[in-house]
Amino acid sequence: NPLTARVMVNRIWQYHFGQGLVKTPNDFGTRGQPPTHPELLDYLATQFIQRGWSIKAMHRLIMLSATYQQGAAGDRSQESGNRNHGPSDSQFLTPDSFSPFPRRRLSAEETRDSILLVSGELDPAPGRSHPFPSPTGWGYSQHGPFSAVYDHNQRSVYLMTQRIKRHPFLTLFDGADPNASTAERRTTTVPTQALFFLNDPFVHTKSEKFAERVARMSADEAQRIEAAYRLALGRSPTEAERAEAMEFLAAYRSELAPLKKQETETAALAAFARVLIGSNEFLTVD
Repeated sequence: NPLTARVMVNRIWQYHFGQGLVKTPNDFGTRGQPPTHPELLDYLATQFIQRGWSIKAMHRLIMLSATYQQGAAGDRSQESGNRNHGPSDSQFLTPDSFSPFPRRRLSAEETRDSILLVSGELDPAPGRSHPFPSPTGWGYSQHGPFSAVYDHNQRSVYLMTQRIKRHPFLTLFDGADPNASTAERRTTTVPTQALFFLNDPFVHTKSEKFAERVARMSADEAQRIEAAYRLALGRSPTEAERAEAMEFLAAYRSELAPLKKQETETAALAAFARVLIGSNEFLTVD
């Protein structure tokens, strides 16, 4: 069925670019929107079939394209001279409406996984069964249904999801609705999301682990700031950022003067880690 290939490649394209060539990915019918680039959609569908319906091959084709390799900002004419083109057919995957690359925020699962990763707490092991209560002790009913949250340090794909009550983290950061097929997720920016990075025990616990990880890497404060930036943001801090970080750490330590030196240092680094984790740069993909 030719529609199957078109629907699938549209989903793959949407995954990489934030929006599909058909902006109603659950509806390719008369009530849905037509594709913005029908020739490109047909080309991708044809390639998908010819390459044995391989999703990996489609990821490779799209990610080696000139469009995908553009930045989220900047002069396109300057980028074109420095672009590292993929295969010859990558030139075809350059629709003007997708240039430059659209900046997007991390999904709920990506955000949680990223926090676990930088803290050094991410467990790469596959998920296993949750510790559900024994059926012999059940007393649930229509008006008193089962509800639980089983937190762990494994990837968010292994979190238990209930239709009647979503995981609190996924609810706050626009996770998928478990009651329906969620082709696209809305993105909200609300005060409770910012407060989460300030107050939630999950963030505080992982920030402390992040701080301990950075502290083990060096005893020098400048090198610790460098390591924190590289782990969280993948780059070195600018001179202004380095100076601001040192000022922040000094001010935080002075507020915690009655505590022991080691406790003060860990708490200051953990607070700095929360600043990095809650930053737009950490939560956004360019």
